[in-house]
Parts: sequence; structure tokens; C-alpha cells
Amino acid sequence: MTATDTRPPVDVPAGLLPSLQFPDLGTLPDERGRGAACLWGGEPLSIATALDLGEHPHEGTTLFLRGCRVCTLRAALAAHKAHPGMCEQCTDDPSICEIRRGLRRLALELRR
Repeated sequence: MTATDTRPPVDVPAGLLPSLQFPDLGTLPDERGRGAACLWGGEPLSIATALDLGEHPHEGTTLFLRGCRVCTLRAALAAHKAHPGMCEQCTDDPSICEIRRGLRRLALELRR
């Protein structure tokens, strides 16, 4: 993705954030912890290319995590695949699990 990307920004629902696997927050370089670089890949981000992953209190400070579209898509797909093994609702009927459906919607939106 480039800084001239004209795709509309994607809103990552706060309810899905716990499902996304973040790297160890204690070992993040400063630019990733303050949202200047992608949480996962470390690529520099701009307002146009960054996806907000929320504020996260960590060891007396607040991290402002952001991700690029490609890495956030990878994280959403991995969470979608792993979720059924951790969810009682998915064991019974995965088609009505709101988290799994939300992860799928997020991945589809990120692919646009």
C-alpha cells in the first residue's frame, strides 16, 4: 500500500481487537508503540495508510497501536482461522458466532 492509496479507511471494530494476535507489547520499538509504524511489519504509516488498533495501557504508559492494511488482513485471517478452536459457540454453530463473522467481514473489507 502506498501513501497515495485512495481506498476508504477501514474501521477495525474494538470488539475484534482481542482476537487479533499482537506481538509482545513489552518489546515493541518506540515507533510501533506510538503508531508511527505498523504494529506487525514495522512499515512507516501515514494518516492515509494507518488502521487504528486502539489505545492499550502497558506498564504505566499508553500505546497507540496502528497497522497497515496488509498486516492487519493477515492478522484478521489468522484470527478467523484460529477462533473456532477457542469458542464454544463455534463448536455448536459457527454460522451464528458474532466474533467469527466479524473477523470475516473485516478480512473482506481489508481485501477491497
